[in-house]
Amino acid sequence: MNDNKSDDDRYPNYENLLDDLYSLQKNLLPDGGIEAQNSAQLPPSVADVDIHNFEIPILTEVVDTEIHNEQQLVEKFNSAQQHLFEQPSAPQPATDEQINAVVGKLMARLRPKIDQIVRDKIRTMVVERFNREN
Repeated sequence: MNDNKSDDDRYPNYENLLDDLYSLQKNLLPDGGIEAQNSAQLPPSVADVDIHNFEIPILTEVVDTEIHNEQQLVEKFNSAQQHLFEQPSAPQPATDEQINAVVGKLMARLRPKIDQIVRDKIRTMVVERFNREN
C-alpha cells in the first residue's frame, strides 16, 4: 500500500496532463466543417479526381527518365543475350592474317624479356668458358 501511494505522489498530474493533451488535440485537429470550407475554396477547375492525379513536373520527369533508362538497359541486355545465343556453335577458323597479327603483338611484348634471357644465357656460357681456360 505504501508503494502505491508513493507512486501516486510522484505522478499526481498525469490525469490532468492527459486531459490537457486531449483538449489540445481536439483544438488542433480540423473539424469536418473546416475541411468542407477548405475544399470549397479550391478553384472550380480542380476536382477531387484531379487532386489524386496531381503531378509534380520534376518528379514526373525523373520517374519517366528512370523508367526509360531501365527499359533501354533491358533492351540492350536482351539484344546481347540474343546475339550470344545466335552465334554459330562451330568456331570460325582463324586466317593467316589474324594469326600473324597475334604473333606480332606477342613478339613485340615478349622481345625485351627474350633478349634478356638470351643475353643472360650467353653471358653464363662465356663466363664458364673463361673459367675453364684459366
